[in-house]
Amino acid sequence: MSALFDKFLIPTAVGLIVTTLATAVGWLYRRRRTAPTPPRVLRRFSLLGTIGADGTPLHFETTRAPGSVITRRVGSLSQRFELTDAPLGDGTYAAEPLDHL
Repeated sequence: MSALFDKFLIPTAVGLIVTTLATAVGWLYRRRRTAPTPPRVLRRFSLLGTIGADGTPLHFETTRAPGSVITRRVGSLSQRFELTDAPLGDGTYAAEPLDHL
């Protein structure tokens, strides 16, 4: 029984374990790789609370996702804004100020 165990059963068991692990890793890799990433869309944001030289809000164009925080220079100060997915009437999206001057 010992000879059969050493020459046949151990190599077979190890081979099955290695094959199972390789199959599982390959399946997980393919599963992770096939998840589609959303396309990056260029959006125009109105920086709320800012006014340009012509009296309209300043705008910022980016492909960043809503919820991202950007830093823009407004006048002589840096100000942080959070990009939102709230559409405004002029076709832009709102970027809400995080730093209150």
